Amino acid sequence: MDYKRKIDFAIKLPGTGEDILYLPIDSKFPADTYANVLEAAENADAVALKAAIGELKIRIRKEAMTIRDKYIAPPHTTDFAIMFLPTEGLYSEVLRIDGLVEECQEKCKIVIAGPTTLTALLNSLSVGFKYLTVNKKSEEIMKLLGNFKGQFEKFNDLITRTQNRISDAQKAADQLRDRSSMIQK
Repeated sequence: MDYKRKIDFAIKLPGTGEDILYLPIDSKFPADTYANVLEAAENADAVALKAAIGELKIRIRKEAMTIRDKYIAPPHTTDFAIMFLPTEGLYSEVLRIDGLVEECQEKCKIVIAGPTTLTALLNSLSVGFKYLTVNKKSEEIMKLLGNFKGQFEKFNDLITRTQNRISDAQKAADQLRDRSSMIQK
C-alpha cells in the first residue's frame, strides 16, 4: 500500500483470501460555509442564500474530489469512500442541493452520509457480511455432509460385503457339516 496516502479512518472489511479491504470514511464539517447558509436563511436574504448554497456546493464537490484522490486506492480500499457530515442539518442542506449527491457518487465515487444514514449504512454492511459468513459456513457444512455421506455409503458397502461373506461362510459351514454327517454314516 502507498503509505503516503494513509487512511484517516477506515472500516476493515473482509477481503478475498488473506487480504483486508478498507472502507475509507472522512468527516467533513465546513462550519463557516454552513453558517453562511444558516445566516442567510435566518435573515430571509434570497440573494445571500443562493450565494451561500453555491459556495457550499463548491466546497462539498471539492471535498469529494479530495477524498477520492487521497483515499480511494483499490485493491486495498473499496472503490468508493464515505464523506461523513456530522450534523443532520448540514446533511439535509447538502441533500437539498439539486444533483450534488448524485454528482459526488458518479464522478468521485463518494457516498455522502449524515449521522443517521452512516449508522444505517454500517448496519447494512454488517448484516451483509454476517449473511456471507453464514452462507460460507453453510457451504462448508454441506461439503462435510457430502463427504460424510460418501464415507457412510462405503461403510454400508463394506457391511453388505461382510454379510455376504458371513452368509457364504455359513453356507460352507453347513455344507461341511452335511459332508461330515454323510462321512460318519
